[in-house]
Order: sequence, then structure tokens, then C-alpha cells
Amino acid sequence: MAAIIELAVNGNDTLLLVPVRNDEEGNNNIFSLIDEHKKSWMELQLSDRTLKVISSNPNITEDNETLYIKLDKLVLDIIEAEQSGTENSDTSITEEANPYDPDLIKVNSKQFSVKLIDEMINNKDIDLNPDFQRNYVWTSLQKSRLIESILLRIPLPMFYFAEERDGLISVVDGLQRLTTIKEFMDNKFPLKNLEYLKDTCEGRYYTDHNGKKGIDPKYFRWFNMTQFSVNVIDPSSPAKVKYDIFRRINTGGKPLNNQEIRNCLASKALRTILKQMAELEEFKTATDRSIKPTRMDDQEIALRFILFLRLVQSNKTIDNYNGYMDSSLDELTDELSKHSTSELEHFVSSFSNAMKNAEYLFGSRFAFRKVTPVDLVPGAYKQLINKALFVCWSVLLSQYDYEKVKQLNEKNALLQPLAESIKDDRNFWMYLSYGTNSKANLVYAFKQCNKLLKQHLNN
Repeated sequence: MAAIIELAVNGNDTLLLVPVRNDEEGNNNIFSLIDEHKKSWMELQLSDRTLKVISSNPNITEDNETLYIKLDKLVLDIIEAEQSGTENSDTSITEEANPYDPDLIKVNSKQFSVKLIDEMINNKDIDLNPDFQRNYVWTSLQKSRLIESILLRIPLPMFYFAEERDGLISVVDGLQRLTTIKEFMDNKFPLKNLEYLKDTCEGRYYTDHNGKKGIDPKYFRWFNMTQFSVNVIDPSSPAKVKYDIFRRINTGGKPLNNQEIRNCLASKALRTILKQMAELEEFKTATDRSIKPTRMDDQEIALRFILFLRLVQSNKTIDNYNGYMDSSLDELTDELSKHSTSELEHFVSSFSNAMKNAEYLFGSRFAFRKVTPVDLVPGAYKQLINKALFVCWSVLLSQYDYEKVKQLNEKNALLQPLAESIKDDRNFWMYLSYGTNSKANLVYAFKQCNKLLKQHLNN
């Protein structure tokens, strides 16, 4: 999730700004706070995990105490964003791609018993998405306190489900709660550190089994009689609705980023394909293992590859890209979720081929990175992965046979030409630095990369 800061300007107004690392002069500790029009409002220097103000637009009226509280939060967001291995260079704050008609939204309120939910999970009618859960595991205290709340007959917050046309259910909000309830009913953990039921339920499991002592019959009955309030998004609702609702009401302790939300709502087949792409050794080698899997950044960049590869395959260019990255990836996720694993497997092989070509033609230290000649000097700062360059080079290089590329070209054949092009072409550098998800920026970068291929790649 991109780092964003909100600052007061001109008294009562506020402005959302994105920090962008200013590496044009080779000083990689300088950040500019940029608005959606690419205007810089403040220059900051990062030193010892602290942001210091170098210069500021006089129209910023945030008081110093509040400003530095916000900057302390911002530096943590910057560090987390850069730990993903990719640049925080998209300065768009909001997206306005074709909103859906609110009159078409159909959400039905229903009651689900705990026994029915358990049965639906067992029958695979509700998918708890175990791959996603590995990154978000509640502590034993959190799990026990949830079960204690149910035993105390305290109503839980509303669950949100999305019903697909085939009747299967995806969980929009409440994934961790359902997982905890299911694990408890499967006797996978005892209740610990209870607050109100310590004397009667501490150390107890759901039921007696293999020496494990279950909760007393009274609590067992109460638990099984529990009814959950669930809002179910009807399958006739626009596909965008479930993504929008998820972003608005997700109640997890740590807000999910956009790819984590897509993962929750994607089909098992698509999740399998994206996972295969992210786990390719060719991908890890080409990116020098820089793109981390922790917040699914690796799968998000693989999904971007599919999005733009399909555009090129249908139109030879990416000119039909609408400029709204997140909504485009949401729509693509929904569309690809209708296909089987076998129908999607060709993306894995195309991705693998592109990664091998990129590693050969640029080297793993420089592939997909916004480099100029000064970055190629031994000991220079290692640039982060640039998502715009990743999209352009991966899609273009997927079309060239790897063995033929190796046979006809020297190792790192495109590295110096790319570095010189970024240095000499001011527009190219700007388009790779600010607003990198916009249509104009990506189309320009794609054309420049394609031009470099035609000039310097023997084929």
C-alpha cells in the first residue's frame, strides 16, 4: 500500500501527498512530497529513520507538532513500501474509472448458523483461502478471545460474503474470524488467557477427543446455537461492488492492500497461477529476489504482466490501457477467475521466458530498474524495481525466444543503451519517476523500450 500523507494547506483545506524518492542527482535520501498533478510541496531528507524538512511550500499550514507526528508515521510507511522491493512512484491518489450504478447493488441480509458455516467450509462451498492465511495468523490470545465472545453470547460484527453465479461463497469481510471458528471446531487449539470464563473454559477444546477435554455441555450448546449476521452480495451485482465493499469495510487489524483483497476474491485457479509465477526461479533471479512475497507484491506485479500482455496480444500496443491500474487489475482478476488452471498456464511460460531474457540482457542487479550510467559504477546505490519498466520489459521480452536471444546477443546488451536513454531523455526519466500508473506515462515508456529493442537487440 502506497505511503500517503495528508497536510493542512491554506487554513482549512487539506492535501493528500505521496513521497517520491528524488534520485535524479544521485542523492537517494531526498524525498519530494508530490500531489496528483506532480507538483512538489515539500522536500524531505531521510536520516536515521527520521524525515527532516529541507524546504516547504509556504501554503502548507500544518503546525510543527502535528507535522512531525505525521512524518514519523510516514517514514514507517516509506520503509514498509520500499521493503517490498519496488519504487513508490505512482503519485495518483484516487481512481475514477467508470463507477457502477448504485441501483444495481443487491446485498441480502441473512442468518448463518455456526454449524451451517462449518458444513459449508467442509463442502468447499466457502473457501477460506489457506495461501492467503499464512501471512495473517491470529495469536492464540486473539483466537481465544473471539471464541470467548461467542460463548458469552456477545454478537459479532457483521460478516460480508460474495455469492458467485455457481453458488460458491467468497469471504469479503470476516476471513480471520471464520478461520478461527473453524479451527476451534476442528479441535486445533485450546482456549487460553480467557477474561471471564477462565474458571470454566480455560484450557478446554471444542469437544472431547483423544485426551483433549472439551467445553462443558452448556457452552457446547450455546456455541452450536450461535447465529451470525451476514450481508451477502448477490451475484447479479456489478463485479466492482465486492472490491469496493471490501476496501470500505475490511476490519482486519492491518489494512489489506489491493492485491491482498484481490487474492481474497480470486478463484483458486487464478491464485494458483499467480503463485506459480511468483515462485519461478527465473523471476527471483531476474529481480535479484528484490520483490517480496509478504504483502503479495510479487503476485501483484505478475498480474500486471498478464494485464499488459493481453493488451499487446490483442492490439500490438498498450494504447487501450485506460489509465486506471487498480480498477483494471480488479476487473482482470474477476475475468480470469472464470478460467481453469489449464487455460491460464500459458501465462506462466510466457513470464518465465521474459524473466530469462531480462536477466540475460540487463543482469539481475539492473533488470527492471531505473538506472543511468552513474548507477552502473561498482558500489553505486542499488535502485529499486520500477514497476513501469517491469511492465514494459517483461511484456516486450516475452515475445523473444530466449535461446535465440542468447545466441545473437552479448550478455547485458541492453543495459548501457537503457541507462543512456534514461539519462538523455528527460521525459523518459520523468515518466518513470512520477505517476507511473498513468496511461501517458506507460505508453511513452513502452514505446521507448520498444525503440531500444529495435535499435540494439539482434534478432
